[in-house]
Amino acid sequence: MIAELERRLVELRFIEGIEKVEHVPYPTGDQFWVRFNQPLNIAKLDEIVGKHGYRMIKFATLPSKLPRGIAELLWDGVTHIIVKKISGWSSFTSKLGFEPEGIAKLATDLHGPYRIFMATEEEGIQLLYEYLDLKYVPPGPPQPSPKPVISAKIAAPPVSKPTSQPVQQPAPAAAPVAVPQPVPQPITTPAGQTVPERTQTKKESPPKEPS
Repeated sequence: MIAELERRLVELRFIEGIEKVEHVPYPTGDQFWVRFNQPLNIAKLDEIVGKHGYRMIKFATLPSKLPRGIAELLWDGVTHIIVKKISGWSSFTSKLGFEPEGIAKLATDLHGPYRIFMATEEEGIQLLYEYLDLKYVPPGPPQPSPKPVISAKIAAPPVSKPTSQPVQQPAPAAAPVAVPQPVPQPITTPAGQTVPERTQTKKESPPKEPS
């Protein structure tokens, strides 16, 4: 994985012998392309590669010898791959066009006479800087992602909901009040005898005799 691609672009953009510097994204990982406007010193690069414990093997020897129209369909121009370790079988199949895993590769510009250095890992960038006689500064530690700032929200005062007024039911009609009737009281005589009270009736006048 290559770090600080933007810084690399700025550092190499105006170096003598470099025509173009590109950051090329791929689904398998980003690549750092440096297009030269003069031939590469393959012997010098091979010496630097070996000093760091890597190997530079040839790639796609057979497809590159096909006619140009057919070669462009089967071959992307890669001629060398820089690898850490590789078996004899992988070294053989790489000449047929089966690309092994590496840290960088060299390609022939199919539309020009010069080479393209393609770094796929940070170690490839280090080899490139040493080839260009530039001081290599390793990338710094990854910056921690900023924590999301949670803004304090002021709680809105609760909105009082209108309370429904209870519907007053009409009071039930009062029941008729029974008026108590006077109870006849007994009459007490001087002798202490109680005589029940009699209701006085109107005396009828006797019939008059005829004259």
